Amino acid sequence: MKYLARFILLIVIFSFAGHKTESYVRSPLSSSNGTTISWNLTAPMTNEVVNGRIVYNLNPAGSDNLPFSQVAQAIAASFQAWEDVPTSALAFSRGPDTTSTTTGNDNKLQLFWLENSTTTPDGLNVAGALAISRLTSFASGPRTGEIIDASLTFNGNQFQWAVDGRNNAADIAEITTHEIGHIIGLNHTPIGGATMFPRTGVGRIRGRTLEPDDQIAVSVVYPAPGFDSSTGTIRGRVADNTGAAIFGAHVAVVDGNGNVITGALSQPDGGYSVQGLPPGNYTVYAEPLDTVNGAFFSRFDLQSFFSNVTVDFQTSGDFQVSAGAGATTALDITVTRGASPFDAWIVYDAANGAFLNVATMAAQGQNNLTIGVAGPGLPQSGTPLAVSGPGVTILRTHFRTTNSGLPAVMADINISPGAPTGLRNIIVSNGSKRTIVTGAIELVAGSGSPPVTTVSAARFTNNVAAESIVSAFGNSLAVAPAAATSNPLPTSLGGTQVRLRDSSGNERLAPLFFVSPTQVNYQIAPGILIGNTSVTITSGDGAVSTGSMLVESVAPGVFTMNANGQGVAAAAALRFRNGVQTFEPVAAFNSSQNQFVPVPIDLGPATDQVFLVLFCTGVRFRSSLPATGYNVGGVTGTPLFVGAQGGFIGLDQVNIPLSRELIGRGSVNVVLTVEGKTSNTVTVNIK
Repeated sequence: MKYLARFILLIVIFSFAGHKTESYVRSPLSSSNGTTISWNLTAPMTNEVVNGRIVYNLNPAGSDNLPFSQVAQAIAASFQAWEDVPTSALAFSRGPDTTSTTTGNDNKLQLFWLENSTTTPDGLNVAGALAISRLTSFASGPRTGEIIDASLTFNGNQFQWAVDGRNNAADIAEITTHEIGHIIGLNHTPIGGATMFPRTGVGRIRGRTLEPDDQIAVSVVYPAPGFDSSTGTIRGRVADNTGAAIFGAHVAVVDGNGNVITGALSQPDGGYSVQGLPPGNYTVYAEPLDTVNGAFFSRFDLQSFFSNVTVDFQTSGDFQVSAGAGATTALDITVTRGASPFDAWIVYDAANGAFLNVATMAAQGQNNLTIGVAGPGLPQSGTPLAVSGPGVTILRTHFRTTNSGLPAVMADINISPGAPTGLRNIIVSNGSKRTIVTGAIELVAGSGSPPVTTVSAARFTNNVAAESIVSAFGNSLAVAPAAATSNPLPTSLGGTQVRLRDSSGNERLAPLFFVSPTQVNYQIAPGILIGNTSVTITSGDGAVSTGSMLVESVAPGVFTMNANGQGVAAAAALRFRNGVQTFEPVAAFNSSQNQFVPVPIDLGPATDQVFLVLFCTGVRFRSSLPATGYNVGGVTGTPLFVGAQGGFIGLDQVNIPLSRELIGRGSVNVVLTVEGKTSNTVTVNIK
């Protein structure tokens, strides 16, 4: 497949041969036959199903990016995610390992990586794709549509693979979970945020778990006992006002919390059927697929059977429908023909600061979050944007144009701590017309308020300054610890990103030094203005934490050797003797005390000049040198230099001449004053 921005179309399914389409989007038998495909778990015609379980085999070569044990564990977790759906009878077993790297009919569901090529020995080309599933099913006869063989090939030649959500690699469990959906007969879904949505991002892991659409789909295809009798069906036909069938209308089903839970595509005769609905009341609408490749969801995200879907009609109104256990509710939907005057093709993702063709994420309790959509003809005035369901408050609507020239509708929102989680819709309306991006926002559980606290990395108080180094503390801030190894610093590390938004609405991704589940060290991004600033930290697993801070022009903080804001300074003694410059340590590590202790500074003979070089943050934007001062053991004065250190991002430096009055004083306190603001107190020792 191919890259769409940094998001990748996951899969191409080759069906050699697979029931009439029912709920969701199931894979059709061929380009001309809409019969859907599935495994026979009770009386199979293949050795790949044993005792009701689909057997898979791993190639022990695995991926050359990881130990095989990690590969096997991640793949096992993906199969388990599907097996754990309580309303489905689907089950899997791991069979003997195999060295096979072919994809033909060999009675093995083998999973393997291609590392030195993009083509398998039997000619399957995976170039440009993360992975390709290949299926074989009966094309005719009483077993038409029964899957009898499958394989899954991962592209290790063009892509890196990982299991920890790092931002430069595809996650094995994320991709495998999606691919298993294809292997069991599911197609791509138009519902953003669902595991079977056609795109994900390198470093993302949200698709490891299944959304309601995925769970209902697998339960309809492989129902557990009692599932059919305990759930309801909505069935009908989509047509225009002349009675002509609408092929490929997406019929979406939204629950009382505004979450889209499932849907179906209408067939060539206009018929659709949504099964497996828990009893309850729902809102239903029909919408066209997007008209261009690369938009949120279009016919290009489906197999060729859907190549001639109808797209020249407008999104319907809402229908209120009840589903009862074991009952079928009839709902015919009439739509208005004619191309819609506007459409939404891409979704604004605040964590990346970009418009993408995937769902974005938000968290309960998150405030001042910017969302939006872009597409042709979108209105550029008024308040046209809405989010389905309760708990979302729109603070401000604004408009812009994307780099590609598409008009965009944006909104700043607050999300209440008790807002129901799930896949929400973004709806743009103009008069009687509307477009819906189904499942555009995945609302996840929050972690309290404030979920993340930002402090100076030097002094560990909430005094922070522009471009200074800070530390954020919270929970679920990263999948695993990771440290930056490049300069300039990355803005994504281990999948974690920090987005800052100042009071003017200006947004920046913060350069990252270090991330871990409970702490993130970053620089306040250059360009963030003085004043109240919101902080949004998105972990590699999609967890979102939010907070705020007051960014000041200066907030002096002196680093200490023991990294706690107290004790011996992180500094050096600079000596000039006979025209020669030398640096000397002011601290040394004491293993018995397990900490740094002072090394006395020898001021030497009167002909020596000795300076204390302090490493700080938050002082580079002082207005003038006379506006700064120091106090070393009671001796005060103006530093010789206060500014950026130059070799380390966010680090500042202060040079203080040491008075000979300090000789023999031993441990002395050191305090800086910048623009009337004092630093933390640190110590040095004067011999």
